[in-house]
Amino acid sequence: MCNLYNLTTNQQAIRDLAQAMTDSLGNLEPHLDVYPDRPAPVVRNTAEGRELSRLTWGMPTPPQFLKAKDAPDTGVTNIRNTWSPHWRRWLGVENRCLVPATAFSEYGQKPDRQQSASRCTGSPWTRAGRCSSSRAS
Repeated sequence: MCNLYNLTTNQQAIRDLAQAMTDSLGNLEPHLDVYPDRPAPVVRNTAEGRELSRLTWGMPTPPQFLKAKDAPDTGVTNIRNTWSPHWRRWLGVENRCLVPATAFSEYGQKPDRQQSASRCTGSPWTRAGRCSSSRAS
């Protein structure tokens, strides 16, 4: 999953798209740039049904990859090593979520340049993600 995306739509459009039953998001401001370690809206499953809520972008970093023991954890946005014991606790159905977006950015052929891509309709769309109690990727 990319490390930078945009969300420039309203809450009702996200609720309609994801068929969210409850909304604990509060007032949604347009997110022109959503970076890792920043709060962003996600749709997750709860006992009451689908919930639109705000979680921090990025899953907890495996301890061995933190720069120092007391370094802040800014999170990981790409989980590739799903057989690692660190990630197994979040691989169940209960930790699936939808990440709404209107555009995303990925690195182009030159590493210092990012290329944006978006749906032609300008409508919101979702990507599959994983979430813990306070973070999502």
